[in-house]
Amino acid sequence: MRVTQIITTSTLISLPLYVVRCSNFAWCVSPIPLTLLEVLILGSFLSWFVWRVSQIKRGDISIQRLFERLRGPFFWPLVIFLVVSIFSVFISPNLQAAAGVWKAYFIEPALLFIVILDLSLAKKSVNWVVLPLILSGLWLSVLAIGESIFKVDPFSPESIAIDRVTGVFNNPNALGLYLGPLFAVGLGFLAETIKNKKSSLQKRSLILFLIVALASFLATIYLSKSRGASAGLVLLLLFFGALTIFTHLPEILKRLSRWLFFLLLAFFLIISLLGFVNIDRFVLKKHAGFGESVGSRLCIWQATRQMLFDKPILGAGLSGFPEIYPSYTTCEPYSYQYPHNIFLNFWTELGIGGLLVFFWVVSRYWSVLVGRRDNFLAVGLLAVMVYTFIHGLVDVPYFKNDLSSQFWVFLAVAAWFASLQPKRAKTS
Repeated sequence: MRVTQIITTSTLISLPLYVVRCSNFAWCVSPIPLTLLEVLILGSFLSWFVWRVSQIKRGDISIQRLFERLRGPFFWPLVIFLVVSIFSVFISPNLQAAAGVWKAYFIEPALLFIVILDLSLAKKSVNWVVLPLILSGLWLSVLAIGESIFKVDPFSPESIAIDRVTGVFNNPNALGLYLGPLFAVGLGFLAETIKNKKSSLQKRSLILFLIVALASFLATIYLSKSRGASAGLVLLLLFFGALTIFTHLPEILKRLSRWLFFLLLAFFLIISLLGFVNIDRFVLKKHAGFGESVGSRLCIWQATRQMLFDKPILGAGLSGFPEIYPSYTTCEPYSYQYPHNIFLNFWTELGIGGLLVFFWVVSRYWSVLVGRRDNFLAVGLLAVMVYTFIHGLVDVPYFKNDLSSQFWVFLAVAAWFASLQPKRAKTS
């Protein structure tokens, strides 16, 4: 188990390093596209597999018992999610690209999910997961802040030329998409650590580390100048504070708060749907009052709406959007990989069935963690989804190597919380 944990910890720290590709090195030869992150994920799973097979042979654990440990509340939603993704590969107009996306965004994250969940159950802790994740954001933030100080960004020279940082990515918005969820988790972990009444040097050191990390995340997102990330952070903090207060309210106020929350959610979804259906009105006004970024997205969404009118059930298939989008282009001449909206991303890639299954996964995630809101880490994990959906309204969460892996890691941590019910969850 120790070897598996070391490799998996290295994987978590290295999530952004999918940018290091085999093709970048003359000595690296692979029949399929391969990244450093993929090598680490496969190494983690292979190590875990060898460890568990050896235990099964020794009789330390049975296959049935292992399956029961890993089944959890996400089993069927995730199985169907993977089945839908397989189907979407074969309806894609670009089978090779679809297979690569399926491998990197679905299969490999699922393998990482299995390893992390099983190790967390064995260790009876998720500290070992959370800390490497925070560290991955810290080194990325330090690099991005260094880019701002020295005005050098080898990964995206055009971004630093307009005073925006990217870390190791090629787009400033990618920093917010990766660091925003880590800020939510780090905030929850910090609050839970402070809540622990035991005083020790280790606790004080951990608190200092988390404060430095969270401050660096905020500084980096500010330097990236991502408006979607900034909006997501504001709503994340409001949600975190509101849910913390909610746990201490009288029952009657809790009921009123629940009704208010669901009414606001329903209102938001209805307004979003009406806006999408009537997007032509906004596109016509895009040059009068909207910035270039917002105007571009309005054009993308308008073309996406026409695409979905033609393909409402199956969508475009995995990696099919950039192949089909040019046929529907309206006021935006550039080609895009995705529609830059979390709902439209899943709908175009996986069809309406995939979008509904994604909602199923998220609702199961929510129901598991809302019952653990006495634990600040669980509150932070809930805030992750708030951030993801807010920033995801104008960007592309999930459909990237680091983001899909990060998403499945959060699912594994949520599944660990579910395994502790009805007992009170602890993070140490």
